[in-house]
Amino acid sequence: MAFVGIYLALTRNLLVIYLASIEFDVGGISLITLIATAIASLVSIILWRFPNLLTRRVKLKLLLFHALERVFWIPIVLVRDLVSIAIFYTVISFSSTIIVSLMNLLIYLSFDEAGVRDVTAKRAIAGNLMSIIGSMAAITTLAMLPEDLKFVITFVMGSLIGLLATLVLSIADMRHLEGAEVPRKVERPEQMFTISSFLLAMLTSSNLLGIVWTPYLMGVLGAPDYLAATMNFISTIFGIVGSFFWARRSLGSFRLAIGSLILVPIAAFITPIPTAHLGVMAFGSFMFTGASFLGNFLFARYLREFGAVRSSIMLSMLANLSQLLATPFGMIFSQSYMLLFTSVILIRLLSVALAFLTVPEVATVPEEVARTYSQLIYANSLMGYSYILETSKEVVALTVRLLALAMVLILLYILYKFIFFLAGV
Repeated sequence: MAFVGIYLALTRNLLVIYLASIEFDVGGISLITLIATAIASLVSIILWRFPNLLTRRVKLKLLLFHALERVFWIPIVLVRDLVSIAIFYTVISFSSTIIVSLMNLLIYLSFDEAGVRDVTAKRAIAGNLMSIIGSMAAITTLAMLPEDLKFVITFVMGSLIGLLATLVLSIADMRHLEGAEVPRKVERPEQMFTISSFLLAMLTSSNLLGIVWTPYLMGVLGAPDYLAATMNFISTIFGIVGSFFWARRSLGSFRLAIGSLILVPIAAFITPIPTAHLGVMAFGSFMFTGASFLGNFLFARYLREFGAVRSSIMLSMLANLSQLLATPFGMIFSQSYMLLFTSVILIRLLSVALAFLTVPEVATVPEEVARTYSQLIYANSLMGYSYILETSKEVVALTVRLLALAMVLILLYILYKFIFFLAGV
């Protein structure tokens, strides 16, 4: 994670800044993200349907995709057209899906609940600490190097450092992951559904905020690119502070993190001074660290009911789906920042409501009430899904019948005209 922290600071964390610097607007950035995350989400769904694909030749797959993700940041910064960037970023997102699933599997099959909490916090601290170096390097290169070289040098340097992480990972023992058992069904599916729904809404709002915030800061408020990069630096610092703070807190205390996140998009939109956004980012990063930790901790708590393989895939799937759901907002509303920030706020309110009403560990209602709400939402969603599925089947069947009828009528018309032609009429 130490090498990964530097790698991310020099590549992924700068992607939106790079795209904004070559004059991509929110719509263009959203389109690139949409294409990549649609493919990555499809991969996640395939893995969920066939989880045994992850449990064979684990180490080879992890190292292959780990290296592939890092290498493809180099060509992405050498081109400036939307199609090429979208293709390269799709490869990166596809690889990242496999990596996240396998890394989660490695953690969940190597530690108990307390161990998962411990290693999650330590990985975050290690990655963020070294990300400080990467962020400082990014700020320096963006502020000092010539316009045509600064992103190229930064991304290439980040990719090479990222490959060092691949080299270190190659010495890890992963034999216990081979042939990991996959339960035929998930126990307590309603709990997985509501936890996943809360996380999906929270991550969607955060991804949409990430798409919108930098272009708003640079395009509307006129902030320079190095100030936008400094936002990443501040996020890293307070991610470390948050990791130390939230690592050993009781799950109930995470209510503070979840509830406070609603203030971040509001403050980001109404703050007119670019430098003041650094304080908003500090607060948001601290609270988001706690909220994201909660998701990992909950999956660790219900590991026996959910299963390690499916839990690993689900976390990866939620990350992809949240990006996929966030991008249409950027494409539809594009430069309407008021609508974009309003969307972030509404989605975040939904995540808070789901957490406080359906997740027993952080609910503001009694545990039995939270479990009842969880069951009701799951049952109604299942009924809605079944209804839509059946309706879709009927619509498809009716469409096929109508097409068949139309073809018959067309054939009859052609025969009718042909007969009249032969008759000389």
